Amino acid sequence: MKKIFVTGASGCVGHYLFDILSSNPDYQLYLLVRDPDKLKFDPEAFPNVAIIKDDLKNIEKHADLLKEVDYVIHLAADWGGHEGNLDYSLNLFNLLNPESCQKVVYFSTASILGSDNQPLKEAETIGTNYIRSKYQIYKKLPELKIYPRVVTLFPTWVLGGDAKHPYSHASAGILAMRNWLWLIRFFTADASFHFIHARDLALVVKHLLENEVKAKEYVLGNTPITAGEFIRRTCEFFNQRVYFQIPISLSLARFLAFITGRRLHPWDLYCFNKRYFEYKAANAAYFGIKSNLQTVEEILSDMVRP
Repeated sequence: MKKIFVTGASGCVGHYLFDILSSNPDYQLYLLVRDPDKLKFDPEAFPNVAIIKDDLKNIEKHADLLKEVDYVIHLAADWGGHEGNLDYSLNLFNLLNPESCQKVVYFSTASILGSDNQPLKEAETIGTNYIRSKYQIYKKLPELKIYPRVVTLFPTWVLGGDAKHPYSHASAGILAMRNWLWLIRFFTADASFHFIHARDLALVVKHLLENEVKAKEYVLGNTPITAGEFIRRTCEFFNQRVYFQIPISLSLARFLAFITGRRLHPWDLYCFNKRYFEYKAANAAYFGIKSNLQTVEEILSDMVRP
């Protein structure tokens, strides 16, 4: 039986990953969870699942287990600070035994990369705490003994969630703005980006655990889409017809931030000027995985189903 240590299982991607891995009796899952009440499944119903109620900052307490695990999937993210993304994550990686640990799947973020899939220096100089710490640990990974075993994933805009799975930050935002689509439909921005469903991310992780791959890094996302097209298709899905769209300028964005009392971070301004978040990305099909969550409509339909 393969021992798999997972962080971030209480999040959106973590729940889909649990669905996929817990059904395999050859896997023994160890889920590091700070708050088990956030889990939308009953771990006691699965004999091959063990919950470790603890914080990533206390990872040294689990050194003995980490020396024995076959796989590690590091999903957890510290959205507001940097310790979890940098210091505690380094502690986790340094506790692993390269002789016994066959593979580490580490989730970074495409936000620290440029269109050439290379790290952006701006991510360190003007990035938020989250962005800067993700950049810093990415640069430190090659120094680690476990590095030859690490596959780094750079998800783009993650969508997903339903009654049985927590919504991603992006999906929660879309649903929160649903009552404002009658107004939002009239605006757009000169920007483009990739998106990918959390279930597809989980399926990619499963594939990586079960197959050897040549690359050590993958940016994950479907075909890029413009902001205007995404807004139009989202509005029309929710029966809000789009007649025209007014581009939002940086000046207007600054004005809206001012009247709402929100201060734009230097990283916000950088992203607004960058506008085109397109990469050399791989989706589920790239790995030979079938997916019915490739389009905006398919994903929205999955999000709102009972």
